[in-house]
Amino acid sequence: MENIFEPKDTYKIEVINDNPELISFMQENPKGILCVPENVTKQSQYNVVMPQTYDFAKWIKKNRKDITIDVAESEGIKSLHSYDFWMPIVILASDMSVQVFLGLVSSYIYDRIKGALKHDNANVHVQAYYKETSEGVIKKFSYEGSVEGFKNVAKKFNINKFLG
Repeated sequence: MENIFEPKDTYKIEVINDNPELISFMQENPKGILCVPENVTKQSQYNVVMPQTYDFAKWIKKNRKDITIDVAESEGIKSLHSYDFWMPIVILASDMSVQVFLGLVSSYIYDRIKGALKHDNANVHVQAYYKETSEGVIKKFSYEGSVEGFKNVAKKFNINKFLG
């Protein structure tokens, strides 16, 4: 099996249990992508969204008019000072696959780094919650690592390989 990750690149797929707010958000938003604040996923008590949230939503609306994207109400934007891509925490509706979402994020990042200097080594931070239709359970895909590693994940993502 080909190693598509650098040692610092990490990914996980987890089953999510006991999060009524997340389940409620998924039921209320049946289409597209919903960007949510950290407190919905119980990662923080603060009602803030990640730094790239509004820019990513605007990019989707401009470049992919066929995809619905909304940003849930929040109290602000998390302040992180680095060149990393802190993508929004998202909930994917049943009409949006993880593979399509990862492709969108990869395209967005490519557009943003076109003019970057070669030595600028930004990392990517992605979290996506989705309902596994065959099992009916909510899962979380997360990735933290290099841009190159993320591009490989987006190209080669196959849920069976990650779980098997």
